[in-house]
Amino acid sequence: MSDDRMLSPEEAQQIVLDNVDSLGVERVPVLEALGRVLAVDVAARHNNPPHDNSAMDGYALRYADIKDATQQQPAVLEMVEDIPAGYVPQKVVGVGQTSRIMTGGLVPAGADTVVMVEDTRAEGERVEILEPDDEGSNIRLCGEDMRAGEVVVAAGTECGVGEISVLAAQQYTFVTVYRRPTVAIFSTGDELVEIDEPLEPGKIVNSNTASLAALCRAHGAVPLMLPSARDTAADTQRVVEMALTADFAISSGGVSVGEYDYVKQVLDAMGADIKLWRVAMKPGKPLFFCLIGGKPYFGVPGNPVSSMMSFLQFVRPAIRKVGGYSGADLYLPEARAVLDNAVENDGNRRNYLRAQLRYADGQIRATTRDGQGSHMITSMLGANGFVVLEPEQKVAVGGEVKVQLIGKVF
Repeated sequence: MSDDRMLSPEEAQQIVLDNVDSLGVERVPVLEALGRVLAVDVAARHNNPPHDNSAMDGYALRYADIKDATQQQPAVLEMVEDIPAGYVPQKVVGVGQTSRIMTGGLVPAGADTVVMVEDTRAEGERVEILEPDDEGSNIRLCGEDMRAGEVVVAAGTECGVGEISVLAAQQYTFVTVYRRPTVAIFSTGDELVEIDEPLEPGKIVNSNTASLAALCRAHGAVPLMLPSARDTAADTQRVVEMALTADFAISSGGVSVGEYDYVKQVLDAMGADIKLWRVAMKPGKPLFFCLIGGKPYFGVPGNPVSSMMSFLQFVRPAIRKVGGYSGADLYLPEARAVLDNAVENDGNRRNYLRAQLRYADGQIRATTRDGQGSHMITSMLGANGFVVLEPEQKVAVGGEVKVQLIGKVF
């Protein structure tokens, strides 16, 4: 691919997605399936509820015996049995009879209705029904929630709390999900010190490895943090080779055109199949993507915000595709928002402005953060979205813009 033309973000995303594939599936304990995508349909193993049971504390009886009951002329029934939850009824409810039943108790044979205890009056073995409910009231029917053999959670579904509850109710201790990729992450540059090393003159702290690892973990991958590479071809190649033990590799820095930017030339010398370099976006222009040894390799910019932006726009969709997502679920969700402050993009690249989004008066409102430089890490603090501006786009206060959501909006 020529280095002269910058790709649109959509073109770059498509190239990345065209070059990543599923890593297969694995069986995991059901609690470890939270946030994972099911690879196969899951069918109910048994009915739920597994039997007719009472939704109330009350009396199980025949509706025909009480349908004409009133406060003034209650129906009087003979109590024949107590049925607590977990107890199998021993007696059939016959004409003029009732069984006292607790919530969750099995409805006895012969009964077709449960009257809640508040509408009754008990005297010894006699029970007065003061007010009839409708026929069939207060009974949870066998299989009304799930029926044995029916698919209850379909393949391609992300497991949330509701899905975990259904799987547990159907006694699935293990489920089959798409495998999460391992992602090796390292930074490049002689100027870097690690977060636990002294900060000496002329040095900067390597925050990118930590932030990219956090993003991996947040978006469905398993990060592997590697030591930084020095600004030599030999050391860069050494760390690249370490990174290729993972499913994906991400390096930050060293992908521009400076004299000491070695990543691109080292990968080229190692036989990488270069797919793209440079995207028409700000921040995040110098994105490098290739396949090496059949594995996806992302070279993201060294500026902290640029590295995070490149991850969210390109690495995240790749991780999600491998993890079993498809279609619109691969990308950051988008919405329309009303601006609280004027914005302008006077350049020739799409601009992603860090913003705080909130709901007000039935609409999303956006306030862009101060300090939008790609080195301004604090612009990500409290940012739960990006205001997306096309080249030469200018929007006044109160105008509507496209936003991408990266967090919850309240």
